[in-house]
Amino acid sequence: MKVLLYSHFFYPDLGGLETVSLTLAEGFIANKINCKVITTSIGGEGQTFPFDVIRNPDRQKKIELVKWADVILFNGASLALQPWILWYRKPFLWIHVGYQVSCIDGLGWVDGKPAPITPFKSFLFHTQLKGLKWGITEGFKLIIRRFFCKYLVTKNIAITEWMFKMQPLPRQVHIYNPFPVDRFQTQNNNTKPEYDFIYLGRLVSEKGVVTLLNAFSKVISDGYGKARLLIVGDGSWREKMEQLTRDLGINDFVTFAGKQSGEELLNWVARGEIAVVPSEWYEPMGGVALEFMAAGKSLIVSASGGLKECVGDAGLIFPNGDADALAACMVKLLNDEALRVSQR
Repeated sequence: MKVLLYSHFFYPDLGGLETVSLTLAEGFIANKINCKVITTSIGGEGQTFPFDVIRNPDRQKKIELVKWADVILFNGASLALQPWILWYRKPFLWIHVGYQVSCIDGLGWVDGKPAPITPFKSFLFHTQLKGLKWGITEGFKLIIRRFFCKYLVTKNIAITEWMFKMQPLPRQVHIYNPFPVDRFQTQNNNTKPEYDFIYLGRLVSEKGVVTLLNAFSKVISDGYGKARLLIVGDGSWREKMEQLTRDLGINDFVTFAGKQSGEELLNWVARGEIAVVPSEWYEPMGGVALEFMAAGKSLIVSASGGLKECVGDAGLIFPNGDADALAACMVKLLNDEALRVSQR
């Protein structure tokens, strides 16, 4: 079999989608399935893969690749490579990693705030936000995506039961995203943690770092002045988050480690005991929670989205964006060693 995998973003870009795409391609090759990857991500010099990576191919190259493939797999609901896929009658699958067939923006999160994730409400919201012309144009694109997923896609793939229920589509199956957790399983879990809590991820509005910092401030003010929080990651909101720690008076209790990778990332993860994944956005799945589970961490995650489903009884949950509820979970785990052990 020959699989053409379309991944809008790919190495050297870093993120959940990029990680899953790489894992898929490596998995195909390991199982003796021929695979090639198309991406818009540029660069990648110095990195070799056991499969071809074609970056920003021209029209003729796209046609050549479509003709070569037995099946085209899209990591995301994308109209790329059309109309050649239809012309050559190639089976193609959409992995739904977001809400691209439910709302105009595909995320349900705009300018740091939640946005509607149903088609008509999304159209009204974005029309009011950016004008009628823009709303009609993007709304038409949403209609096209919905038409494709209902009538033309060979299979729709929901990466969690949450996504399966949020976007009930015809010819849909549920298959969890593959995620490489081996490197976290091999870390030294006997290392004595220096930090009570650890966050790992992008520092952007939807990831709930504001909720985490407000909750941690409540923990400190409730008499747990020895508690420490480690934040690993970077993003457009880093300066805001550092300023918020100063405004809350907790900057002496919080360490920003910045973006980490490789062995350094594993070393930083080993230094935290209780992992918090506080996304305000409805995460379709949440690979970072799987990494923390593999690393043997106690967990607290937000309830709505795929995180709760992935974590199961290995973590506590709290309502998205509820700092008081998160603080209560943090205090509960600080005081209950037996619960921490059972989670691990």
